[in-house]
Amino acid sequence: MYGEFAYIYDKMMMEDVDYIRWADYIEDIFCHYDIMPKNIADLACGTGNMTIILSQRGYNVIGIDRSEDMLSVAQEKAREQGLKIPFICQDLRQVSLHKKVDAVLIVCDGINYILDDSDLDKVFSGIYSILKPNGVLLFDISSHYKLSSILGNSTMIDNDPDISLIWQNDFDDQLDICTMELTFFVREGSLYRRFDEIHVQKAHRICDIAERLEQNKFIDINCYEHMGFNRPKDDSERILFASRKPR
Repeated sequence: MYGEFAYIYDKMMMEDVDYIRWADYIEDIFCHYDIMPKNIADLACGTGNMTIILSQRGYNVIGIDRSEDMLSVAQEKAREQGLKIPFICQDLRQVSLHKKVDAVLIVCDGINYILDDSDLDKVFSGIYSILKPNGVLLFDISSHYKLSSILGNSTMIDNDPDISLIWQNDFDDQLDICTMELTFFVREGSLYRRFDEIHVQKAHRICDIAERLEQNKFIDINCYEHMGFNRPKDDSERILFASRKPR
């Protein structure tokens, strides 16, 4: 996942995302938890969009992702902005840092790529170990409703003069797994080059994630409809989880 896709990811998937508003929302949650973090780990940081914005706002941010291609794009973008951000290639399930941080972020579906409870425990346990006491964990997911009812069992086509995408999805109701088969056609001169990627995401239930957080010692566990502080509705498409490590 996120090999060649990394180099067109921002254009194809994230061009319309309001990262500034998203960063404002994250800072609102920091205030809600009465924390003013200095050091932040941005896990599954992708091409570094949120990492870069938070760095520009004065936070000491570390970007972590398991895709070397995504990190390569992130590093180049940070360099163009004159930012010296450390980017580390690590799997979410094996995260490790030399120094503890005040907050950990996982934005835009990182947790959806964790497919079973044992791996989810590894993620939360690892995050707990790198957080300072009273540190905050914030992450969002594409909801069960979104993966099963909007993306699931559908085909989408996105045509662009330079890049075309065919996106075929299959949702397994027994496993709550959405398999996404992406076929890209990228223009190179007068021809188009094709490449394919398969992405698999878990449609996690709110209660299951809350239980795993609690079992991994997190407290003050809350979930909100994305970009607000209301409880998620049945048809909420993105859900934000916030929790804290005890003092």
